[in-house]
Amino acid sequence: MVAKTEMTPNKATDRREEGQRRYQTGKHLEAFLLLLLQQKPDHGGALLTRLQEFLPEQWTIDSGRVYRLLRELEGEGALTSEWVTEDSGAPIRVYYMTPRGRLKLADWKDDIQLRRDSMNRFLTLWEELVGEG
Repeated sequence: MVAKTEMTPNKATDRREEGQRRYQTGKHLEAFLLLLLQQKPDHGGALLTRLQEFLPEQWTIDSGRVYRLLRELEGEGALTSEWVTEDSGAPIRVYYMTPRGRLKLADWKDDIQLRRDSMNRFLTLWEELVGEG
């Protein structure tokens, strides 16, 4: 039998209670970009907006990282792009998923599923230890 541990408040929990904690999209930003591009082709600015609408508001999205990742994914052959001129304004670069991109997305799905299962195990044990549920 495992004894319950008392959790003592600290600055991190105080910030969390105040809703101030921010998270970086980090490694998984690529997965989210590929997922949104699987849904429909788009340009960088629109993808940034879609990410902001899709992800929880606590996530911080680095716009520069979005554009770097799009170029990297295109360089790897996971995406293709073309310049599109709309009725008004400057041309925009629209990105499209390739078969290689769909394979990368499937790999991300497997990776994220394994991580989700691991996180669920963590949360189950956490709830047993501190009595949340």
